Amino acid sequence: MALHKDDIQQEIAGPDPARLRADGSERVRYDYPTFFSYIREGRLSSYPHMRAECHWHDDWEFLIARRGHLTYFVDGERVRIEEGQGIFVNARRLHYGYSEDGTDCEFLCVLVNQMRVGATKDVLERFILPIGGADRPPYLLLDDGDGYGYAHTVLESLDAMAAAQDEYDDAPLAVLSGFYAITRALNAMMKQTAYAHNDVSDADANQPSTDISADRRVPASHPVHRRTGSRLTALTAMVDFIQASYARPLTLDMIASAGAVSRSTCSAIFRDYLHQSPIDYVTDVRLRAATELLETTDLPVSAVAACCGFNSSNYFTRVFRATLGVAPLAYRKRQNP
Repeated sequence: MALHKDDIQQEIAGPDPARLRADGSERVRYDYPTFFSYIREGRLSSYPHMRAECHWHDDWEFLIARRGHLTYFVDGERVRIEEGQGIFVNARRLHYGYSEDGTDCEFLCVLVNQMRVGATKDVLERFILPIGGADRPPYLLLDDGDGYGYAHTVLESLDAMAAAQDEYDDAPLAVLSGFYAITRALNAMMKQTAYAHNDVSDADANQPSTDISADRRVPASHPVHRRTGSRLTALTAMVDFIQASYARPLTLDMIASAGAVSRSTCSAIFRDYLHQSPIDYVTDVRLRAATELLETTDLPVSAVAACCGFNSSNYFTRVFRATLGVAPLAYRKRQNP
C-alpha cells in the first residue's frame, strides 16, 4: 500500500503541535472523516536516528514488523518485536518505536479509536472499556505462535484491514469487521495474561524477593510504584511541552520546569526512558517537522529552518545532513521525484 505523502508516517513519528489536544495527546488524522481508523505502511529509516518521537493518544495502536525487527518503548517498558510479530499498545500510553542496532524495519501501523466506532453501549461497557482499565497491561506482544490463536486473529485482521484500504467503499466495513474480531481476541488475551500472572503469583507466594520493584504483588500505592509513575508523568509533561513548543527557543531549564523537576532529574529521565538528552530529543522533533515541510511545501530551506526552531539555515543544513545523510533540498527531491 502506498504512503500518503501528506501523512509523513505521522502516527509512529508522533504529533504535530497543530494536532495536539488540550491535554497533550495526539489528534490523529483518520483515513475517513466519519470513521476513526488510521492505517499506514512505513519504515524506521524515514526517521531521525531511526527513532520515532515519544508520544501518546486515546486510540488503540497496533504495529506489525513486516521486514526486520524493532523495539517498542511503552510506559517505561521495552519490548523487541521480531519480523512477523506485532504489538498492541493500549490507549493513553506513552510509546515510540526505534532501532536498537541500526537496522531498518518495514512495518504496518494501525490505529483505531475504540470509543468512536459506533459500538452499542452494552458492547462498549462489557468488552471495550475493560481493555483500557488501569489494571490492564499497557501492551501485548502479538506472536502468531502463541499456541492459542488469539494473536493470529489480531495479526490476520490487521492485514485484512490494510488490504482493504485500496477499496474506499468497502474499507470502513473491513475495518469495522476487523475491529470486532480484534476486540474479542484482545479480551481473550487479557484473560490469558491474568491467568498466567495469577499462576506465577501463587507459585512465588512463599519465595523471598530481593527486588521489590520487580514484584508484581507489591501494592500500587507502594513508594516504588509512585516513583516510577511520577517519572513517567514528568516525562509525559515534558514531551508534550516540547512537541507544542519546538518552533521557539527551548532550554533545559524550560523543559525541566514543564515536568516540575530539576535539571539533573530531567536529564536522567530522558536518558533512562528515551536514551537521549532532552536537547537531542528537541532536535529530533524539529528534524521530523522539517522533513514534513520539505515533503509537503515549497518553502525555501531558510523558512523551513525558521519554522522548526533552528536559529540559522546553515546550522539546520549541517544537522539535517549529519542526521539523515542528505541535504534538505536533496531530501525534498528524493521524496518528490
